[in-house]
Amino acid sequence: MKFFPLVWAGIWRKRGRSILIFLQVIIAFTLFGVLQGLNSGIQHAVDATHANRLYVSSRLRLGEALPISLMQRLQTAPGVSLATYRFQFAGQYQKPGQAMVVIATDPATFMPMYPELVVDPKQVQALKNTRDGVIAGGETMRRYALKVGQRITIKTPLRQANGSGDWTFQIVGTYENSDTPDSAIGLIANYPYVNEALPAGQGKDQIGIATVRIDDPARAAIVGDGIDRLFANSSNETLTQSEHELAEAQVSRIGDLSLVVRRITGAAFFVLLFATGALMMQSIRERTPELAVLKTFGFSDPRVMILILAETLVLCLAGAAIGLWLASLILPLAKSQIGIGSVPGDVVIFGLIAAVLLAMAAGAIPSWRGLRLKVVDALADR
Repeated sequence: MKFFPLVWAGIWRKRGRSILIFLQVIIAFTLFGVLQGLNSGIQHAVDATHANRLYVSSRLRLGEALPISLMQRLQTAPGVSLATYRFQFAGQYQKPGQAMVVIATDPATFMPMYPELVVDPKQVQALKNTRDGVIAGGETMRRYALKVGQRITIKTPLRQANGSGDWTFQIVGTYENSDTPDSAIGLIANYPYVNEALPAGQGKDQIGIATVRIDDPARAAIVGDGIDRLFANSSNETLTQSEHELAEAQVSRIGDLSLVVRRITGAAFFVLLFATGALMMQSIRERTPELAVLKTFGFSDPRVMILILAETLVLCLAGAAIGLWLASLILPLAKSQIGIGSVPGDVVIFGLIAAVLLAMAAGAIPSWRGLRLKVVDALADR
């Protein structure tokens, strides 16, 4: 007799029990895949931040307005090779739910600051020459079926000097984000066009945040401190942070995600270990005479032990594979909210390794019992 048919027969001897174990493993590894995929994806995004970019914002609160006049001093700050800025506001296109974000800036400095934004230089020049022009993110272009040359109107809470909240732009180009393609959603506009339309005291001559590129990423902390000292004791004190620090700060707002994920998955695997082990023990107790017969027909003690471990391994690996596959289907559903669209490969590999370890642990006691089984004792009452 071949070995695998025996394993398969042992698994399906009690279909209800096998299906129960199988479902438990699938649920546990689906949860593991989603949570670890989320955590790993966020951590990869934080680690992939650009070390040579610093962000200058108000010390009072992130997003608090700063005067655009501070750009002159930022451009000449020690260690700074390039400086740009943005004034950002959001609105709706055509109907509720169709959100758009406008980034009013200086294209001449903004595009070189973000080399991951892939755009035709001719379209950048067209933006400079078109007062009400915008370069739209590729994701936004596809989502709303927009075309270059089209004029669009966005309804926003930001009022113009004439009292209207409708902002009209002409699409002169499109860009893609080579780092995170799904994040190419903003409309890059000319700051002078937006600024001139604003009423005095309602955001006019103000920016939300400035970005500087530094010569030496290793001196990021020193350069940042130097920038903040330039505006110390002024009415517009600044807080300069690296891109990595900003990303970590955003993640920390939801708490220690790694700790939460470890505790949840750890609890799920702990329960699964005992449940699977208990069900396998019950299976071995019911099959004691059958295992004794196998030994009578020449199966060695180690081979019987391997047979039991193989049953647990097949159930755990198959369940883990299906669970991780389900996680890869679930995680993209939240892509628009979290920007993560797939389960990282290292999570899949770690999950399969965890399935093997779980199978070994859950099947250890049942297989040891099979190894120590005496034929005479097992068949004593037969």
